[in-house]
Amino acid sequence: MISEQSIPHRRADLLHYRLVDEMVVYDTVSSQAASLNETARILWELCDGTRTVNALSAELAEYFGIAIEETQSSVREAVEKLCELGLVSV
Repeated sequence: MISEQSIPHRRADLLHYRLVDEMVVYDTVSSQAASLNETARILWELCDGTRTVNALSAELAEYFGIAIEETQSSVREAVEKLCELGLVSV
C-alpha cells in the first residue's frame, strides 16, 4: 500500500521517448511498453527517489494551479499503477 510518506523512484533501466506531451516507456527485460499521458509523464519524471508521495501531490497541485487536496488520492493511485506496471518502485 502506497502512503503519503512513500518515496517512489523510477527504474533506471527503462528506455523512454517523449512524444509531444506523452511519454512512451519501454522495458527491455519484459519487452513491454507503456504510454503515459501528460500528467502521468510529469509524475513519472518527478519519481526520482527524492520526493514523498505527498511532495509529488504538492508539486502537481502547484503545476496545475489546484489545491493539494484535489491531487492526493489521484497521485497515490497513479503511483500504485506505475508500480503495478513495473515503471517505479517504492
